[in-house]
Amino acid sequence: MIEPILPQSKEMRFLNERAPRRTVPAPVLGTGTDEARTFYVESFGCQMNDYDSEFIAERFLEEGYAPAPNPESADVLLFNTCAVREGAEERVQKRVQNMAGVKRRRPGMTIAVVGCMAQRLGGAIGVKSGLIDVVAGTDTYRELPRLVAESRVRPTRAPLVALEFDAQHTYSMPRRSKLPGPTAFLTIMQGCDKFCTFCIVPYTRGRERSKPWEEVVREAASLIHDGAKEIVLLGQNVNSYRDGEVDFAGLLRRVDAIPGIERIHFTSSYPRDMTADVFHAIAECKAPVEFLHFPVQSGSDRVLRRMKRRHTSAWYRERIHEARRIIPGVQFATDLIVGFPGESEEDFLETLKLVEEVRFAECYMYKYSPRDGTPAAKLVDEIPETEKSRRLQALIDAQRRIGREILLEQVGRTAQILIEGPSKRDPSELFGRTRNRFMVVVPQGSAQPGDLVDVRLVELRGTTLRGGTVRRRWEF
Repeated sequence: MIEPILPQSKEMRFLNERAPRRTVPAPVLGTGTDEARTFYVESFGCQMNDYDSEFIAERFLEEGYAPAPNPESADVLLFNTCAVREGAEERVQKRVQNMAGVKRRRPGMTIAVVGCMAQRLGGAIGVKSGLIDVVAGTDTYRELPRLVAESRVRPTRAPLVALEFDAQHTYSMPRRSKLPGPTAFLTIMQGCDKFCTFCIVPYTRGRERSKPWEEVVREAASLIHDGAKEIVLLGQNVNSYRDGEVDFAGLLRRVDAIPGIERIHFTSSYPRDMTADVFHAIAECKAPVEFLHFPVQSGSDRVLRRMKRRHTSAWYRERIHEARRIIPGVQFATDLIVGFPGESEEDFLETLKLVEEVRFAECYMYKYSPRDGTPAAKLVDEIPETEKSRRLQALIDAQRRIGREILLEQVGRTAQILIEGPSKRDPSELFGRTRNRFMVVVPQGSAQPGDLVDVRLVELRGTTLRGGTVRRRWEF
């Protein structure tokens, strides 16, 4: 239930509003042969999975595969999966079943289920569906072309299963494809050593390991050279990063020194690893944005102990105050779980009180649901679903009000916007984000994707700010 959350619309996502499935067809790139096999990747879940899907696409391009225009025409169809919640796995199962007719018409097609769900369920996925040829875990992406090739010559219909963890494994991506926009993702560490009782991540992603800092800087510099303006540093516990003497604060300073970089964002953070050194690095460097994803999970110390979180609500509040003292104008997002086993009404009211006091810009709120294989799944879940829903709705109502109040405070100000592209709701407008991650739309023609512009925020419609006068940097 801990997952990286990266740039997205300012609209708050609630319990049943998971990110839509993202498709990652490889970019159109010639291979010099009409006989090249084709592939297609569909990515579910967090944005770290998106980075992994880009890595998978690059690996198949390296091996001479060509991109398929759609899943149905691909010779190799890969589903990169999420296991954070049961609903995420159910969506993958339904998507695989939707391909049953295509698989019958194209028996040479290879279907691979990879990533966290594959790591958790193993070969049982293939037995259940009868359609899957490869089941590959989270440390196998570099070997996927080979695994696909081996699966095609197996004498049995059972899927080829590869789930081994590699304690040294990190991904460094030699990118061949064009960046889709001014924001680029970069995984700097993976895995988790915290073992919160509700969380499946340590069992699907393995133990924490960090990419060498030189590789991070080299890859970030390459992304900037290729046109990125913002680098998003990713990890299950991104601020747990350490490579020798270089901790996360040191890494921020090294990435900030790359010529041409304009913004650095990172997610997800683990509160106990968010040090004052990190706050000072954000305040003193030019590129790190004034926005922190800071997951608290609950405002009740009793519930936090049962979750095996390593902070108290008082410690969390103190760290929020420290960040606000060091980083002018910083905004916060958090994760909250309601209805954890044993949560009383008093416990829930402590969470509600924390939300009112801290005033998060964004909250990602969930009803607790057990995940097989986690310690919390053994706890008696005696809270009725109706009560969980009531508590969740009360939390949503409070956060919706607070979030709107924070947005209204921005109206009348001038903010720096990184233009990302056309608005999905209205192609006649462009959208971008402030350094606090607030989404802003401006008229088409006033800027181009990738531009950094100063915009006067003139209106709030729903949860989206609207910009008036646009001025580029060189116009001052």
